[in-house]
Amino acid sequence: MTGWGFIITACILIASALFLARRGLRYLQFFQQEGYDGSRFIRWYTKEKAFDRRGALGIVPGVVLILLVGYEATLAAGIALLVALYLCVVALTEPDPRLSGKLPLNMTSRATRIFSGYLLLITILLPLAFFIARASGLSFIALLLLYAVMFQAAPFLIVTANSLLKPYEEWTQRRYLHEAKKRLARINPYLIGITGSYGKTTTKNILGQILQGGLGSTFWPEKGINTPMGITRAIRTALQPHHKYAVVEMGAYRIGSIKRLCDLAPPDAAIITAVGIMHLDRFDGVENIYRGKSELAAAVPASGILVCNGDNEGARRMAQEFKKETTLLYGLDKANGHLDCIATNVTTVLNGTEFTVHWQGQAYPVRMPLFGLAAVSNVLGAFAMSCALGMKPEYVVALIASLEQIENRLFLDTQNGIHYFRDAYNSNPTGFRAALDVLAEYPAKRRIVITPGMIELGEKQYDENKQVAARAAEVCDLVYIVSDVNRAALLEGLQAAGLDSDSIYIFADRTSAFAALNAEQRSGDVILIENDLPDVLETREYF
Repeated sequence: MTGWGFIITACILIASALFLARRGLRYLQFFQQEGYDGSRFIRWYTKEKAFDRRGALGIVPGVVLILLVGYEATLAAGIALLVALYLCVVALTEPDPRLSGKLPLNMTSRATRIFSGYLLLITILLPLAFFIARASGLSFIALLLLYAVMFQAAPFLIVTANSLLKPYEEWTQRRYLHEAKKRLARINPYLIGITGSYGKTTTKNILGQILQGGLGSTFWPEKGINTPMGITRAIRTALQPHHKYAVVEMGAYRIGSIKRLCDLAPPDAAIITAVGIMHLDRFDGVENIYRGKSELAAAVPASGILVCNGDNEGARRMAQEFKKETTLLYGLDKANGHLDCIATNVTTVLNGTEFTVHWQGQAYPVRMPLFGLAAVSNVLGAFAMSCALGMKPEYVVALIASLEQIENRLFLDTQNGIHYFRDAYNSNPTGFRAALDVLAEYPAKRRIVITPGMIELGEKQYDENKQVAARAAEVCDLVYIVSDVNRAALLEGLQAAGLDSDSIYIFADRTSAFAALNAEQRSGDVILIENDLPDVLETREYF
């Protein structure tokens, strides 16, 4: 390899390194959204065909041109230099995932370690290919093709970096978990665990606000934090000695998830909001979901408090199988059996919901700034737990009236005479129907829903989306379908229920849907924004 050849080849190496570094950040964004789960990430990569195309657009024409000029050294070197320049331009114009996307890449300590490991791998592999080419006298073509293979291997290098770091990550997690357990044991708040296929985040926030106002300083992790490391971080950074109570949301994606959380944060009491089909694709069966959720009920001591949603078959079953000294059922429908706490006369009003709570032979009128039967159910669970802990019902009712709306959980936002119900955090069959019921009752000139449908429902996903679409057809004047994830099911449900095709709009992504909605909406409209897909499902990235 001549001196000029060495320089040109080095330029290709540097350009390729820059390209792979920027490309690695983009893959890391999606890897993070898949919970650093390598198998799920690779399934996404394969399904979405997120293969490298932009890098190949420089290399493939470059190889073809070099073949056409017949390996003439000067021309070949010039073409190779153009390829290097092209890769630099592409790298510098790649979207920065730390600043883009609905859920930008969060460069946490773990993400930083994975990216550093990835950079180390390409730092080893790129020069290795370079020196192999130089030592063996391979042509520019061979080197370019070798680097093209590495461009395609970038997502696998991300997964490899994560796998190499796994022992360290496990050691770090054990250390943080130990510190959190020690802190929790030292402060020793009365701990209420909450789980369910849906409703747990809202119930956690409602109960936290009530206990804070009625019984004393209360700790509850913000937003939807419900994983071991999320709760660990919250305990280590936010749990303080003055906290008398703690409300912890416990999520599960497989059997054993909640048991691990209960080992970290042993519950004195628990609320079970529902056992449904959310995450059915991960649990591989409704009975497995029940077994996973019941780990919380099993962890509550016999002397503790267990509050379960009596309207939900799985939660009611749990109350029967894991009876405690105090076991309470709440709900809206006595047809399923006895209820200790029930709501009647539920009415949607302009600024929330009115209903009557029946508790221990007394009736209490309630007005709350939240919407929907799902919210009423969540409030009932919090009401029953608060009263079981010794609060007077009248005081609980007063605190319910001053609850703060929870962002993106049927949150009412009014702008320029247009009412938006933002229910975009997540979606499930029960919650979607409840949101449509609110939409049907709320005064409006036109009713509009914008949705990608519901996800992670396993084999039931198509039918559930079809059924909820049929209800949407009864309620809505216009329906905006986002993405192709549930498009066929939603269309079938809407059309079968008789909604005119002129009232159905289809969009590839959320951005284009909202652009069209902004042009169409007018004063007096009530718009339900139901669910929002993560980038890994909605975004059709061009790599």
